[in-house]
Amino acid sequence: MNIHPGAEPKTDAEKAVVGFLDAWGPGAWPHMRDCCDQWMTDDISWENTGSPATKGKAAAVEFLTTLHDTLDMEYCTAELRNIASNGDIVLTERVDRVHAVDGTVLIEIPIMGAFTVVDGRIARYADYNADFPIKERFPRHRH
Repeated sequence: MNIHPGAEPKTDAEKAVVGFLDAWGPGAWPHMRDCCDQWMTDDISWENTGSPATKGKAAAVEFLTTLHDTLDMEYCTAELRNIASNGDIVLTERVDRVHAVDGTVLIEIPIMGAFTVVDGRIARYADYNADFPIKERFPRHRH
């Protein structure tokens, strides 16, 4: 993960979020599902601009699989520009990069994220971004 100067995680909650984001890539597709089990609580709430919210780890894995299928996403990497927290609430400004099997960057997405961390795991994950570039680049992604 590329972390900009000044955006290094300092608190345990920030370290959990950075660990979660860093674990998404690079790597072969199935490892992203394993990240859900490692980093998400069983009752996680995952919200992504332009897509229906999910509740629970099984729904999160299903949504992640949809992203894999519709974006041809093998893995995702993040560039962390800024991070801030208040207790267990962590906010991130970042650029996520969706990668194909061969490592090619398929799309770069500027994102503001909000996370709630409970006992070192992600209990709420919300990403806010413009979804029209994603839907324009990947017409199969309609969620």
